[in-house]
Formats: sequence, C-alpha cells, structure tokens
Amino acid sequence: MTATTLEQHGQGGTGIGGFRHAGRASSAALSLVLAATSMARAQTPPNLESAFSKVFAGAAACVAIRDVAPGAAAVSSGGPTCDRRLPPCATFEIPASVIALDRGVVPDAGAPVKRNPPLKDDPPDGMSLRDAFRSGAAWVYEEVSRRVGSDAFAKALGAMRYGNADSGGPVERLGRGDSPEGLALNAVEQVEFLARLKRGELPTSAEAQARTVEIVPAERWGDANVALKSGACDDAAWTVGWVDRNGRSTVIAAVESGRPDMTAQDALNKAKQLVIEMGLAPPPR
Repeated sequence: MTATTLEQHGQGGTGIGGFRHAGRASSAALSLVLAATSMARAQTPPNLESAFSKVFAGAAACVAIRDVAPGAAAVSSGGPTCDRRLPPCATFEIPASVIALDRGVVPDAGAPVKRNPPLKDDPPDGMSLRDAFRSGAAWVYEEVSRRVGSDAFAKALGAMRYGNADSGGPVERLGRGDSPEGLALNAVEQVEFLARLKRGELPTSAEAQARTVEIVPAERWGDANVALKSGACDDAAWTVGWVDRNGRSTVIAAVESGRPDMTAQDALNKAKQLVIEMGLAPPPR
C-alpha cells in the first residue's frame, strides 16, 4: 500500500457548513448534556496514518476523525474513497432518529412502534426506536420513515446538510443504496454531522438530539466510552460514532468500498481496532 496522505478539511468543504443552533430544549438538563462536549478543547488528531495503514491495508477505504469542539478541523486518510459519497446504510438511523423524535412521529425513544399493516412475525407489542437501533430491526425505521414522509425527510435532511440530502425513491429505503442517485455522503460529511449532533447544533429540538445520542449503544473501555453504529449495503460498509474520554469527545467515520461480502460486523470490528490503534481508547477488557 502506498503511503497515506492525511487531509485536513475546513468548515467550508463541499456539502459541509454551519447549522443554525436550535434552542427548543425541553429542559435545562438536556441542554447541559449536549453542551458538555462543546466545551472540550480542540486536540491534535491521533496517528491516523499508521493506524489506517494497519487496519485497512490494500483496501478501498476512508477514515475521517475530528474533535467535537467548535473550530476543530476534520482530518481524513485521503485517497479516492474519501472523495466518494456512498449510501449511509444503517448509519442513516442516526439522523432518522433525530427527525422522527423531532417531528413527534414517535413520542420518545422507548415508545413502541407497530407496523401498519402488521406482519405475522411482528412483536405483538411493537418495538421501540432504541431496541430497533441496537438490534438491527430495519422494519421499525421503515415504518417511521413512512410516517415522516418523503417531503418532510427532504426538508429535514437539507436543513441538517446531511450529504446530498436526496430523498428520492421509496422513503422506507432511504440510505440503502438501491439507486445510484440516492442518499449518499462521504466520511468527512459523516463526522461533521456527528460533531454538530454531539454539540446539539442541528436545526431540531435539543431533546431530539439528546435522545438520539443516548440511543447509540456505548461500551466502557477503561476510562473511555465508545459508541459506534455500523451498517453495510450496496457498495459500502460503514462504522460511525464517537469516543468520549477525559472530558474530550472525538467523532469518527470509517467506510470501506469494493467488497460486496463485507458485513456490518466486519466494519464494526475494523473500527474498534482503529480506535485502539489511534490511541483514542484502551483495548476493552
């Protein structure tokens, strides 16, 4: 593999820009949860180049990271894959959760969702967004997407500047890569979106953002909390998330392309190795 060229990305990159701050918090406590990471000091990125070379040797892949703190720049591994917008696959459930909670199509992350019309094997009591997010029950997000509707999704994705914000095709299939013209984004756009979510700066209610952050399952690795979400579809296998450690928060997005057999679990395993190699968190015990 040739040497990786690190690339630094400013706030004015393609498809990335400032969001207006939404102040519709339902309580001061939720605002404090979201604001905590924005007070973190910007830090020098860890050794991305050597970690990337070790984890993704020979692969068509891209990794982007950035400190959540305002003013920090995203850094990527560089190369053609970093320039490509790819379908977000199941990682799209993060913005979908924000939108669903903000619009009130589900009252909270723990409320049961039932498919309409129901299928034979559906849980009789339905399933919550939280459980669906963590178990990979895509049908819950398909149902929620239908309730939101294509037009509302298009407006929300555009306001959040989420990749190309394309909501074309069946709304329940958004982000799955069914169409070459469908919803897509690159790794830098992923981390910019996640950083603004963590700071509570998306143009939605603060409560919707805080509840979504809580949905992403976190594991305790020594003195760090590691929260990751993976997904694979079409020509992409993603893992996105963040590492909170010592008062700082770092968001990460890793995507690999060109391997149709790669699973979401494969992507997650590589991302965990990457987190360790970069020194973002100690190995889990």
